[in-house]
Amino acid sequence: MVFQTKRKFLLFFCHIMAITICTESAIIKQNSNSSYMTARDAIIHAEDLLSIGGHLILNERENQVDEIFLRYKYDELARGFQDADQNVGAMHFFKAKPMIEQSKVFQFLQQMPKGALLHAHTSATVSSKWVVENIFQMPGLLRCVRSDGVSILSFRRMPEKHNCTSDYVLVSDERNRADSAEGYDQSLEGLINLYTPMPELEYPTITRVWTRFQNMFSTMSDVLLYLPAYRAYHWQMLQEMYDDNIMYSEVRMNMYELYDANNNTFTGERCLLELMHLVAQFRQQHPDFLGIKIIISPSRNTAPEGIQQRFDNFKMYHSLYPKTLIGFDLVGQEDTGRPLIEFVSILNQQPETAKFFFHAGETNWFGSPIDYNILDALLLNTTRIGHGYALIKHPMLWNEVKARDIAIEVNPLSNQILHLVWDLRNHPGALFIAQDIPMVICNDDPGFWNAKGLSYDFYYAIMSMAPNNAGLKTLKQLVWNSLKYSTFDECERKNAYELLQTKWDQFIDNVLNGIVV
Repeated sequence: MVFQTKRKFLLFFCHIMAITICTESAIIKQNSNSSYMTARDAIIHAEDLLSIGGHLILNERENQVDEIFLRYKYDELARGFQDADQNVGAMHFFKAKPMIEQSKVFQFLQQMPKGALLHAHTSATVSSKWVVENIFQMPGLLRCVRSDGVSILSFRRMPEKHNCTSDYVLVSDERNRADSAEGYDQSLEGLINLYTPMPELEYPTITRVWTRFQNMFSTMSDVLLYLPAYRAYHWQMLQEMYDDNIMYSEVRMNMYELYDANNNTFTGERCLLELMHLVAQFRQQHPDFLGIKIIISPSRNTAPEGIQQRFDNFKMYHSLYPKTLIGFDLVGQEDTGRPLIEFVSILNQQPETAKFFFHAGETNWFGSPIDYNILDALLLNTTRIGHGYALIKHPMLWNEVKARDIAIEVNPLSNQILHLVWDLRNHPGALFIAQDIPMVICNDDPGFWNAKGLSYDFYYAIMSMAPNNAGLKTLKQLVWNSLKYSTFDECERKNAYELLQTKWDQFIDNVLNGIVV
């Protein structure tokens, strides 16, 4: 009976995968270990071919680099297997970050060209430490505290009270009165950084961590509308991308009114024009950075009439700047927000030249109205899906995603820190990789956990989600995917691929010449 079960199992895989080396004789020879191992190896090889990067063919120099990378990876995996306290890929980022930064795998990834970053929110992209050392040192910064204990910061001469229970005070005065300026600045950083040495105790529920997360946006929102801060912050955003070998990005943001030191205010269009000007200046200094495009992303908690107004504004500005303002999304915690189905009649007014990039499936619920955001995103013809964490619970939908070649914007650190999964080896991205479901690696809100660029997210993708033997093929496919699933036009994409290939070849040479790691 056991032999018959084995025989059916092997015949099934031989039929499905059309592996010709699985012959009938290899199955029926019950006592032949070599035949058993041949069939077993064939199935493993077939699974490797099914995965992301499985069909890539590396050249000789890339194969040498792959061997180098896998040595680093196997060494780290072995340490983690022998000692759970060293198993970095299974640890929470807040506990693992110092170990990651000493990792040869991470140092390799830092130097690797990343291609494009396709999911990031501008107001949480810049590292919190830089914000404290630069934006929070600007003269005139004011602070008040709301009744719920949340600090509100602003550069306005007469800012709104925001339910504050105290008057606004100058941050510089508070710093001067503090026992330690360094200690005071560390407390300020805590306002915009989720870090805690004990995340399992401080954030025992998803509600607790999301409340703190959303409060940090409240703390920062008016600061980033101050024109000098807006310029400095977004320049640093571009710099941190560039320093981590990101060559292009499609970012989520809103177009709010800016203000200056004289309390002059400027329309939402000025917000867009300032960013376009900064990108043009940055590209003059860094011609190998290809720029950014913008996805307008109001809160999904907004009432339908408010979404209608924001969508109308988006359509107007998209008609003026169609190559820069490319699409629309709804953001915020899905579990507590309005589902996409409530906005379908509004979203059906989409201009033909605009695209959707919906957050969908950023939830652990199954079968709830929120869970079906993925279905509505597909019915609304989304170009990509933000997060897509719940996708694996819907076989019809993930088969549709694969058939229509719609990329999932996977954000490993964000999904862990915001309480969807603790051990990233259990992230559904593992299935996406195994089944070659279209995906790209993104970073979501790295500034709020002080993780510059994409390298930390790539670390967890290759060390936690990918198979142990996944190396340069998987990494290269993920990098190339980032350009494939961007919104480049044909000419832009051709130029981007050529630039990426040049950077990739230089990276390969640097590894072989000992310049990397």
